[in-house]
Amino acid sequence: MDEQLLELRDIIRRKSLRVGEFTLSSGKKSSYYLDCRMTTLDPRGALLIGRLILQNIQKHNLQADAIGGLTMGADPIATAVTVVSALEGKPLPAFIVRKETKGHGTQRCIEGYDGRPGSRVIVVDDVCTTGDSILKAAEKAEQAGYHVVATFCVVDREEGGTEIIAQKYPFYSLLTAKELLKDV
Repeated sequence: MDEQLLELRDIIRRKSLRVGEFTLSSGKKSSYYLDCRMTTLDPRGALLIGRLILQNIQKHNLQADAIGGLTMGADPIATAVTVVSALEGKPLPAFIVRKETKGHGTQRCIEGYDGRPGSRVIVVDDVCTTGDSILKAAEKAEQAGYHVVATFCVVDREEGGTEIIAQKYPFYSLLTAKELLKDV
């Protein structure tokens, strides 16, 4: 595992990982809980996530016009990637997908990016369990006329969501639950 990824894993372990008995949003019981906002909103955690996702975009030769996802979990990730991309001289705009279409003003579902139909986008989320958040965001991006070229999450809980997502879109995770929980 590369140095930056090891550092990110350590930050997630320290700030976001809780061990015990938890009920997840899916209703499933789990022996651990990840509150990745504690990492995605941490200055060093955000920087590492932005760098690592950009490295993966380049490594997999993904061509994208914007990056974003379903609001709340994706917001700090997309922001981190867009800021790091600007610092590296390869700006990649961010967008936010609302859970419900705005009922006033422009009545938009996607905010922050107004690309042409056919624009290539990457959808992100903090944790993937069932894959629902990524799939909802991807569906709304497609309804806006965008083409989803890839999906990313910070941590894949390895509970089936990635396989469902991968049936429709290329899927990448920075870390898996197995990597995160090893030796904990």
